[in-house]
Amino acid sequence: MTSSYFNEWLDEYNDYMRLYMLFGDEQYRAQADEALNALKDFVMRAERHKSIVRKIRSETMHAY
Repeated sequence: MTSSYFNEWLDEYNDYMRLYMLFGDEQYRAQADEALNALKDFVMRAERHKSIVRKIRSETMHAY
């Protein structure tokens, strides 16, 4: 997981929120929410991946 993805999504979120605060257009708020949701999804997938890798490397037998 590279930090550039996080930086891009956070920059996008901050830009849209700044535009929303300046102009009050709900479309900017929706775009900000979309960027934040994409970041959350990415983090959730990364956490699931780490969990799977941890189980694979473990000496214990795990149920799926």
